[in-house]
Amino acid sequence: MKAIDVERIRFEFGESWTVAEKWDDSRAFLDGIGKLKGEWTDERTGELVRVGSKAVDIVGVCEGRLYLIEVKDYRGYPIETKRRQPHALPLAIACKVRDTVAGLVGAGRLGAEPWVESCARLLVERKLRVHVVAWIADPDLRAAEPIKKREVWQKERSDRLKQRLSWLTPYVTVASPFDGRVGDVTAQSLPGAGQR
Repeated sequence: MKAIDVERIRFEFGESWTVAEKWDDSRAFLDGIGKLKGEWTDERTGELVRVGSKAVDIVGVCEGRLYLIEVKDYRGYPIETKRRQPHALPLAIACKVRDTVAGLVGAGRLGAEPWVESCARLLVERKLRVHVVAWIADPDLRAAEPIKKREVWQKERSDRLKQRLSWLTPYVTVASPFDGRVGDVTAQSLPGAGQR
Protein backbone atom coordinates (compact mmCIF):
# COMPACT_ATOMS: atom_id res chain seq x y z
CA MET A 1 0.00 0.00 0.00
CA LYS A 2 1.24 3.50 -0.88
CA ALA A 3 -0.02 6.72 0.67
CA ILE A 4 -0.03 10.08 -1.13
CA ASP A 5 -1.23 13.32 0.47
CA VAL A 6 -2.87 15.96 -1.73
CA GLU A 7 -4.90 18.97 -0.54
CA ARG A 8 -4.94 17.61 3.03
CA ILE A 9 -6.47 14.35 1.86
CA ARG A 10 -4.55 11.08 2.22
CA PHE A 11 -5.01 8.59 -0.60
CA GLU A 12 -3.99 4.99 0.02
CA PHE A 13 -3.39 2.95 -3.12
CA GLY A 14 -3.72 -0.81 -2.71
CA GLU A 15 -1.55 -3.61 -4.07
CA SER A 16 -3.23 -3.60 -7.50
CA TRP A 17 -1.53 -0.23 -8.19
CA THR A 18 1.89 -0.90 -9.70
CA VAL A 19 2.53 2.86 -9.95
CA ALA A 20 1.18 5.64 -7.72
CA GLU A 21 3.34 8.77 -7.78
CA LYS A 22 2.82 12.44 -7.03
CA TRP A 23 3.59 13.72 -10.53
CA ASP A 24 3.75 17.44 -9.77
CA ASP A 25 6.43 16.79 -7.11
CA SER A 26 8.43 14.24 -9.12
CA ARG A 27 11.95 14.85 -10.42
CA ALA A 28 10.74 13.90 -13.91
CA PHE A 29 8.26 16.80 -13.89
CA LEU A 30 10.37 19.34 -12.01
CA ASP A 31 13.54 18.71 -14.07
CA GLY A 32 11.58 18.23 -17.30
CA ILE A 33 8.53 20.04 -18.62
CA GLY A 34 8.14 21.82 -15.27
CA LYS A 35 11.08 24.03 -16.25
CA LEU A 36 9.13 25.35 -19.23
CA LYS A 37 7.97 28.70 -17.89
CA GLY A 38 8.51 32.35 -18.56
CA GLU A 39 6.84 35.67 -19.21
CA TRP A 40 6.51 38.33 -21.86
CA THR A 41 4.69 41.61 -22.36
CA ASP A 42 1.69 41.50 -24.67
CA GLU A 43 2.43 44.15 -27.29
CA ARG A 44 -1.23 44.90 -27.86
CA THR A 45 -2.37 45.29 -24.23
CA GLY A 46 0.93 45.98 -22.45
CA GLU A 47 0.01 43.33 -19.86
CA LEU A 48 2.57 40.93 -18.46
CA VAL A 49 1.74 37.37 -19.53
CA ARG A 50 3.09 34.50 -17.43
CA VAL A 51 3.11 30.98 -18.81
CA GLY A 52 4.21 27.69 -17.35
CA SER A 53 3.61 23.98 -17.47
CA LYS A 54 0.80 22.49 -15.47
CA ALA A 55 0.61 19.04 -13.90
CA VAL A 56 -1.98 16.67 -12.50
CA ASP A 57 -1.45 15.65 -8.90
CA ILE A 58 -1.09 11.87 -9.23
CA VAL A 59 -0.05 9.47 -11.97
CA GLY A 60 -0.87 5.83 -11.44
CA VAL A 61 -1.06 2.45 -13.11
CA CYS A 62 -3.62 -0.12 -12.07
CA GLU A 63 -4.22 -3.38 -13.94
CA GLY A 64 -2.28 -2.12 -16.95
CA ARG A 65 -4.27 1.12 -17.25
CA LEU A 66 -2.81 4.60 -16.86
CA TYR A 67 -4.58 7.00 -14.49
CA LEU A 68 -4.07 10.77 -14.50
CA ILE A 69 -5.62 12.11 -11.30
CA GLU A 70 -6.35 15.70 -10.25
CA VAL A 71 -7.56 16.49 -6.73
CA LYS A 72 -9.54 19.55 -5.66
CA ASP A 73 -10.90 20.17 -2.16
CA TYR A 74 -13.48 22.97 -2.18
CA ARG A 75 -15.16 22.05 1.10
CA GLY A 76 -14.04 25.29 2.78
CA TYR A 77 -14.66 27.49 -0.28
CA PRO A 78 -18.37 27.51 -1.21
CA ILE A 79 -18.35 30.91 -2.96
CA GLU A 80 -15.21 30.21 -5.02
CA THR A 81 -16.59 26.80 -5.95
CA LYS A 82 -19.80 28.21 -7.32
CA ARG A 83 -17.92 30.84 -9.33
CA ARG A 84 -15.25 28.55 -10.76
CA GLN A 85 -17.50 25.74 -11.73
CA PRO A 86 -18.58 24.51 -14.19
CA HIS A 87 -16.67 26.58 -16.77
CA ALA A 88 -13.15 27.39 -15.55
CA LEU A 89 -12.42 24.16 -13.67
CA PRO A 90 -12.87 21.75 -16.61
CA LEU A 91 -10.50 23.84 -18.75
CA ALA A 92 -7.93 24.09 -15.94
CA ILE A 93 -7.97 20.33 -15.36
CA ALA A 94 -7.83 19.59 -19.10
CA CYS A 95 -4.74 21.83 -19.44
CA LYS A 96 -3.08 19.96 -16.56
CA VAL A 97 -3.80 16.67 -18.31
CA ARG A 98 -2.44 18.01 -21.61
CA ASP A 99 0.82 19.14 -20.01
CA THR A 100 1.12 15.90 -18.03
CA VAL A 101 0.79 13.83 -21.20
CA ALA A 102 3.52 15.89 -22.87
CA GLY A 103 5.70 15.74 -19.76
CA LEU A 104 5.41 11.96 -19.37
CA VAL A 105 6.18 11.28 -23.03
CA GLY A 106 9.10 13.71 -23.03
CA ALA A 107 10.57 12.34 -19.80
CA GLY A 108 10.03 8.77 -21.00
CA ARG A 109 11.98 9.49 -24.19
CA LEU A 110 14.91 10.82 -22.16
CA GLY A 111 15.28 7.72 -20.02
CA ALA A 112 13.65 8.84 -16.79
CA GLU A 113 12.86 6.58 -13.87
CA PRO A 114 11.30 3.21 -14.78
CA TRP A 115 7.82 4.22 -13.56
CA VAL A 116 7.86 7.26 -15.87
CA GLU A 117 8.96 5.15 -18.84
CA SER A 118 6.17 2.64 -18.20
CA CYS A 119 3.59 5.46 -18.02
CA ALA A 120 4.90 6.95 -21.26
CA ARG A 121 4.61 3.56 -22.97
CA LEU A 122 1.00 3.22 -21.78
CA LEU A 123 0.20 6.66 -23.21
CA VAL A 124 1.37 5.82 -26.70
CA GLU A 125 0.02 2.24 -26.81
CA ARG A 126 -3.11 2.56 -28.88
CA LYS A 127 -5.11 -0.32 -27.46
CA LEU A 128 -4.68 0.54 -23.79
CA ARG A 129 -7.06 2.73 -21.82
CA VAL A 130 -6.03 6.04 -20.33
CA HIS A 131 -8.26 7.18 -17.46
CA VAL A 132 -8.59 10.74 -16.22
CA VAL A 133 -10.00 11.13 -12.72
CA ALA A 134 -11.03 14.45 -11.20
CA TRP A 135 -11.51 13.84 -7.49
CA ILE A 136 -13.43 16.90 -6.33
CA ALA A 137 -14.59 17.36 -2.74
CA ASP A 138 -17.43 19.85 -3.05
CA PRO A 139 -18.64 21.97 -0.13
CA ASP A 140 -21.53 20.67 1.94
CA LEU A 141 -24.96 21.43 0.55
CA ARG A 142 -26.25 24.65 2.09
CA ALA A 143 -29.79 24.74 3.46
CA ALA A 144 -30.93 27.22 0.80
CA GLU A 145 -29.39 25.26 -2.08
CA PRO A 146 -31.71 22.80 -3.79
CA ILE A 147 -30.08 19.39 -4.43
CA LYS A 148 -31.32 19.44 -8.04
CA LYS A 149 -29.50 22.72 -8.73
CA ARG A 150 -26.26 21.21 -7.44
CA GLU A 151 -26.75 18.08 -9.53
CA VAL A 152 -27.23 20.23 -12.64
CA TRP A 153 -23.92 22.13 -12.28
CA GLN A 154 -22.06 18.97 -11.26
CA LYS A 155 -23.30 17.24 -14.42
CA GLU A 156 -22.40 20.29 -16.51
CA ARG A 157 -18.89 20.30 -14.98
CA SER A 158 -18.46 16.60 -15.74
CA ASP A 159 -19.79 16.92 -19.31
CA ARG A 160 -17.51 19.87 -20.05
CA LEU A 161 -14.45 18.02 -18.76
CA LYS A 162 -15.30 14.96 -20.87
CA GLN A 163 -15.70 17.22 -23.90
CA ARG A 164 -12.35 18.96 -23.22
CA LEU A 165 -10.58 15.59 -22.95
CA SER A 166 -12.24 13.82 -25.88
CA TRP A 167 -8.98 14.21 -27.85
CA LEU A 168 -7.30 11.82 -25.39
CA THR A 169 -9.83 9.41 -23.89
CA PRO A 170 -13.51 8.73 -23.28
CA TYR A 171 -12.66 7.40 -19.79
CA VAL A 172 -13.16 10.48 -17.64
CA THR A 173 -14.49 10.27 -14.09
CA VAL A 174 -15.54 13.23 -11.96
CA ALA A 175 -16.39 12.16 -8.42
CA SER A 176 -15.84 12.80 -4.76
CA PRO A 177 -12.57 11.26 -3.56
CA PHE A 178 -14.55 9.66 -0.73
CA ASP A 179 -17.10 7.70 -2.77
CA GLY A 180 -14.82 4.81 -3.80
CA ARG A 181 -15.50 4.98 -7.55
CA VAL A 182 -11.87 4.18 -8.39
CA GLY A 183 -11.03 0.68 -7.19
CA ASP A 184 -8.45 -0.19 -4.55
CA VAL A 185 -8.03 3.42 -3.38
CA THR A 186 -9.25 4.88 -0.11
CA ALA A 187 -9.31 8.54 0.89
CA GLN A 188 -9.43 10.16 4.31
CA SER A 189 -9.29 13.76 5.42
CA LEU A 190 -6.19 14.90 7.25
CA PRO A 191 -6.30 17.53 10.01
CA GLY A 192 -7.34 20.90 8.58
CA ALA A 193 -8.94 19.43 5.45
CA GLY A 194 -11.97 21.27 4.16
CA GLN A 195 -11.09 24.44 6.05
CA ARG A 196 -9.69 27.74 4.91
